[in-house]
Amino acid sequence: MLALAFECAGSGLNAALAEDGDVLAREQLSMDRGQPAVLVPTLQALFKSAHRQPGALDRIGVTLGPGGFTGIRLGIATGLGLARSAGADFFGLNAFDVFAAPESDTRNLGVVIESRREELFVRTYDATGAARTPDGLLTPQEIRERFSQTRWIGSASSRVAADTVDSSPDMAWVARHLSKDPVAPGWLRNGQGQQSPLYMRAPEIGAPKNQ
Repeated sequence: MLALAFECAGSGLNAALAEDGDVLAREQLSMDRGQPAVLVPTLQALFKSAHRQPGALDRIGVTLGPGGFTGIRLGIATGLGLARSAGADFFGLNAFDVFAAPESDTRNLGVVIESRREELFVRTYDATGAARTPDGLLTPQEIRERFSQTRWIGSASSRVAADTVDSSPDMAWVARHLSKDPVAPGWLRNGQGQQSPLYMRAPEIGAPKNQ
């Protein structure tokens, strides 16, 4: 079972290729913008290094957001195109789930994702790994005042807690689990066929300019 997973809606580009539970290749690029120019060449290099062909893919996992509008649309369009050409199953994933997935202990865990605005995308978890609060869009100050989390992860964690280091989603974890049969955990399996973008805020295109 050959699986590809990638994310290009955040602060970079992360991609991985796995087969039958083993990661074959991975790539991580740090970049605020420019993903449209490098996504396809990066994926091509990934297949080349793993000595595999895109047409052999069985499953493809892509984050649906939240994140940048352009990156979300780019990821969905590219993932769906590859899935249809290869006859592969498409899995659309919530970025919060992807960030939290490798964590063995979700007690006092919060995930904050960069939005390139003052407000950040935020979700907190309980000890069972379930979302403790609805996904929100809050300023760093509001997050600190509203939640008493002791541990923050994500692409904007340093904007909430100065002693943390911003992190990227582990797409190798996603690719490895997608390459197993059956797919687990449940949230990953439930992503099959999902393709609606998770913007969480209205686009600013067409907004009136300040006078």
